[in-house]
This record gives sequence, structure tokens and C-alpha cells, in this order.
Amino acid sequence: GGIAAVSAVKAIRQQDRGIEIAVYGEEPFYPYKRIRLTKDLAEGLQAEKLLVEKESWYDDNKVRYHRNKKVVRIDPTERKVFLSDNTCDQYTTLLLANGAANNVLPIKGIDKEGVFTLRSLMDASAILEKASASQKALIIGGGVLGLEIAWSLKKLGKDVTVVETLPRLMPRQLDERASEILLNVVQSHGIDVHTASQVREITGEQGAEGFITDKGLQQSCDMVVHSTGIKPNIDLVKDTGILTNRGVLVNEKMETNISNIYAAGDIAEYNGMVMGLWNVASLQGEVAGSNMAGLNRVYEVPAAATVMNAFNYSMFSVGEVDSGKADKVIIDEDEAAHKYYKVLFKGGVVIGAVFMGSIKELPVIKKTMDQKVHFSEVYTEKLSVSDFMQLIKEKNV
Repeated sequence: GGIAAVSAVKAIRQQDRGIEIAVYGEEPFYPYKRIRLTKDLAEGLQAEKLLVEKESWYDDNKVRYHRNKKVVRIDPTERKVFLSDNTCDQYTTLLLANGAANNVLPIKGIDKEGVFTLRSLMDASAILEKASASQKALIIGGGVLGLEIAWSLKKLGKDVTVVETLPRLMPRQLDERASEILLNVVQSHGIDVHTASQVREITGEQGAEGFITDKGLQQSCDMVVHSTGIKPNIDLVKDTGILTNRGVLVNEKMETNISNIYAAGDIAEYNGMVMGLWNVASLQGEVAGSNMAGLNRVYEVPAAATVMNAFNYSMFSVGEVDSGKADKVIIDEDEAAHKYYKVLFKGGVVIGAVFMGSIKELPVIKKTMDQKVHFSEVYTEKLSVSDFMQLIKEKNV
């Protein structure tokens, strides 16, 4: 019931209006924009404003959309799915688009009252309800989602502490300088950040009342939100013969090892990677749906982008950010304005970029990467990033 499923339905309907389509989702809502949950938390969340498509769209496209029905078992031999209401359904072709759950770290007390994670609209509602009666929040995890939650709770007037295991913020998406700038921006809003630290225990009799880190930091808090990565929902395919590793293994057509069974989105593992990104899930769903409808479509890994709008600040990273992987790097920086723009090249092609302080450049940079546009000028001329952006315009990318 997420973006992978909706994208698959659209791709199928582009090819065939007659194929019968049934979608099963365990939540009481139609598919919604899950990526908006952390971004819109402080504004309150209304399901109808988050929907990927209006409810009428499913009727218009002849989709049997089943809410509050979880698929609990599948039988590839009989081509059946078994449902949480003790009924079953038959399929000709099956797409596994049942996503992932948030990781739960083995922290003492993480099962206490007042400890949350944010994956669903219901999670978001529970967090908002608790926040209304809380003052001090602990965020475990300094990735994009954790930081967006921290910002939302700060806007709601809470004291917020972020604890991140890794030595700096977002090290997979940012280089050291960009991480440093982000840390300064976050701290400038009064948020306490502890990197290279692990929460060892959440203290309190019944509910969360405080925490202790491996560095000996002891602090009070009255709510905790953890955001430490995802775990694909592969339990469904246990004992079915469908091959899994971290996720369900798929080929370039999004096919599993069993004929007529596909997987897409956060449950799918392609070339050793579970991406956990909205645009990737959408594209994988589109490819799977196209092939389920009889096409021969191949998935090409898109340049993976991370975007954050929080702390009255915008930033993005896309592709490779390690200068050691490039043969040419250009950088512009305005320290006073917290701006830092970096573009990485290899063989004349953009392989990655980090823009701290702006996101408007992302679509065109991503396009140059996906199209593998060649820029020999960066090796022969002394170009700034702003010069390079002008060069892209001149090439009509």
C-alpha cells in the first residue's frame, strides 16, 4: 500500500485496462506520502492531504483496494495469498511491495511507554499526542529522518537532544565539511547533539524518564523517538522458496527467483542494496508493473538523492560525495551564510554533488548524472560551481 504499489498499478494500466488488480494494505488509509510524515509533523497530519492519489482514483482505475487487510502468508505453488481476516485470494502475478519496518536497537528500556518510532500515520499521531504533554525529547539517530523529527519537536516548543552513534551527522550522504556545517545549523536552533555516542539505557519506572549513554551522559527526558534505519518485511516469504538476504532478492526486471512473483520498494534488494528511498521505490514499482503487464523493462539504478528541509535550511546530496572517488572536484563556499556547494566528476561526468544551503539545483544536476552528460570544460578551465551551473544551462540539459 505504498508508492511502489501505486507506481506498479499506473504502469499496468498504461498497458492494459482489463487486467484485474487487487491491492492489500494493512493500514486503514489509502496509500499516502510516507516521506511527508517527518517533514509535516509539527503542522499536524491529515491523511487526506497526504494521499498519493485520491480515493476515487482507485475506482477510476478499477483497482480493488483492501484496507485493514494484511497478507500473512503466500503460497507460490497454489498462487494464493492468505489474509489477516482468514480469507484468501488467488493471483496470476504477484508483486511484493510490503515495505520495511524501522530498526529497533537492543537498548535497555526501549520498550517503555513514551518511546516511539515514526513509520506510519498512526505512529505520527501517537508522537504528537505524547508531545502535547512532554517537554524534553530524546532523538536516537542523526540521519535525515531523525533530524526532521528533532526540528518538528523543536518547533512545537520542546527541548530536544539528538544522539548519533556515528562520529558525525549523515556521513554516508555528506563529506566532513558538510557534516560540520549541518551540525552548526542544528545547534544554532538550541538542539543538543551528541555524535559518536550510543544510548545504553532508557531509564524510568514505567515510562521514559531519562537516558544514559556509553560516554556516561545522564539526562532527563519524557519522550524518546528512535530512527536508526529500516528492516525489510521479509518474514512474509519465509518457507516459500523466495530467496532473501537483507531483502527479497530481485533481478533487473524486479523478478524474484520464482516466476510471476516480483518485489519492489523497501522490501526489494537489488545488487546487494536495499535503498529505502521514495524515488527508488517509485521507479522499481513502475518497472515491476510494466513487466507484470507483459513488457520487457529493465531497472537502471537512479542517482540516489537525499534532501532535507529543516532548521530553516535546505540541503541535498546526490550520488558520490567522497572526493577520493573523483578525478575532479569543484567547491564554492560562503561560510557566513552556511553555504557549501561541491560537485564531483569522473571521466568528465558528474558522479555526485553536495549542496548545503540550497536545493533548487538538484533536478538539473540529477538529470546530468542520469544522462551521463560529459563536461570536458571542468578539466581545461578554472570553473566555480556557479560557473558550472551556467555551463549546464548553455548545454540545454
